[in-house]
Amino acid sequence: MSYIVEQLLKRGFVHVPGFLDIEETEALADDYRNGQFHRTVYTLGHAAPEAIELISDKIRSLLTQFEDVTQFKPSRFGGGAYFATEKGINFGWHQDHESYFINQTHQHYLNIYIPVIKPELERTNLCVIPVDRFMEHAPEAWSRLEWGGAATAKTENGRTTISNDHAGGLHAELDFELEELGETPALAAGDALLLRGDMFHRTQDNDTERVAISIRAFNPDITVVREHYEQSCPAKRWFQANNPMYGAISDAFEERDRMILSELMMSMFKARQARERAAQTQQSAAE
Repeated sequence: MSYIVEQLLKRGFVHVPGFLDIEETEALADDYRNGQFHRTVYTLGHAAPEAIELISDKIRSLLTQFEDVTQFKPSRFGGGAYFATEKGINFGWHQDHESYFINQTHQHYLNIYIPVIKPELERTNLCVIPVDRFMEHAPEAWSRLEWGGAATAKTENGRTTISNDHAGGLHAELDFELEELGETPALAAGDALLLRGDMFHRTQDNDTERVAISIRAFNPDITVVREHYEQSCPAKRWFQANNPMYGAISDAFEERDRMILSELMMSMFKARQARERAAQTQQSAAE
């Protein structure tokens, strides 16, 4: 078992210094500066396919380390999105939401997070809650949260509540501040921070103009079901109301109660292509 796999299973994250070389890092920074932005729940930069292709061999090589790991097997990756503080990115403690709504689990899900513009080493990083520290201090709570997602942690008067933003209610109440367990890897431009999907993380600060690309790897062969997708609560409905991709997901589950993830993602991809064609047609007509 490689060091990367070992650390991801034990701690949930691993810092890989110099994952990209200078030329690759600068190429992605230029792609961000020249790229397109999409506003749904928040504003993200869209990585051009040519930019992803520049680093695709490194991503594929990384994923080969998980081929024989039964409990954590991300095997495919898609495009990338740029998270930039200048676009308002400043998140509190959470497990990722929308990837959980789609994948229905964060097992076999890897976030490859790479700063490409990073003015200061010690600032505007990601803070993380290591899995082993969470397990040590709140084992019962972590047993409910492991491999999950769509959770938000809020602290008041020295206590932490963790909400279930997928189905409603609370996952856990902790008698300490989650912040006490946090660590903050100091990332330079080109470093990679590999995160399991169930990792609690937050923005350290938004005081510098940091841009990071996030590339997500997943297992396309897991099964997703209508029953899970249709579980809901006000927080989830807010996400759904602000992103048209959920219409495509609902349409896919109208036809079938279950499918493998790759089939669902193909339906989402075709729906996005249709929206883009319609937008182009509308723009052409206006001109």
